[in-house]
Amino acid sequence: MKENQTTSILNPPNPGARLYLGLAIFVLSFFMLPTGIFLQKFVIHHALKHIIVGIFWLTAPLMKISSVAILGKPSYLYIKSIFRHRIVKVIKPYHASRLRYNIGLFLFCLPLIPTYIMAYAPQIFTTNFYTRIILNISFDAIFIISLFVLGGDFWDKLKALFSFTAKVTFSDEDQQDSDFKNR
Repeated sequence: MKENQTTSILNPPNPGARLYLGLAIFVLSFFMLPTGIFLQKFVIHHALKHIIVGIFWLTAPLMKISSVAILGKPSYLYIKSIFRHRIVKVIKPYHASRLRYNIGLFLFCLPLIPTYIMAYAPQIFTTNFYTRIILNISFDAIFIISLFVLGGDFWDKLKALFSFTAKVTFSDEDQQDSDFKNR
């Protein structure tokens, strides 16, 4: 019985209608305040505008709380297992090929150049605000994509940068390659 219970926690069944209803209410709660702001434009009386926005503003957090109550523990475990499965696939350490690693390093370093130019010589780029925002978002996206292109081993290397006790160790193959190049 205990083995079956562990399996059901690791791979919980889909809770069905509760999951979809709870997620729908949760997503709709994010649209409550913009809907209230939109609807207030159709009302002439000033006090009624505030009442409409206030009602929609208060219902958003109440909808979030009620969606969590509707979802319940089975839905929570199901969503948690899905995310855990997806994250393990993405972050799991694996060795990337040399070409993929070089492309990832290029993408990792590429956003640094325009970022420094925008910081120290902003007159080189356009003064249009929206163009600058699009450029910044694009370079940030390239940087984030590079982390996934570099592979799981790079995540470990990046994590080691923030660990004081981390030490660099080279494999025997790397040691022999460096000895061969030094000759």
